[in-house]
Amino acid sequence: MPWFWSDQYDLKLQVAGLSTGHDRYVVRGDPVTEKFAVLYYRGGHLVAGDFVNRPTDFLAVRSALAGGRTIPPEAAADITVPLKKLIADNDPRQAVA
Repeated sequence: MPWFWSDQYDLKLQVAGLSTGHDRYVVRGDPVTEKFAVLYYRGGHLVAGDFVNRPTDFLAVRSALAGGRTIPPEAAADITVPLKKLIADNDPRQAVA
């Protein structure tokens, strides 16, 4: 599972997975605050995430992707719930194209 990080002045940029071919995305946090994440999904499955100043979210998504797990898109935008608590098994009835 590919991942990347870079510190650019006061911004910590991190990427986990590959967002190519996503059919849905969820924004977690507010881009105006420069502390947010964008989670990418294909067929209901988490495939990648881009993170700005959200290292804890990055680690949760990286862990989920490495373990073949997902984070439900319906719950991912709620910043009051840590992403690591939302990690779930992928639904085997849904096929990832």
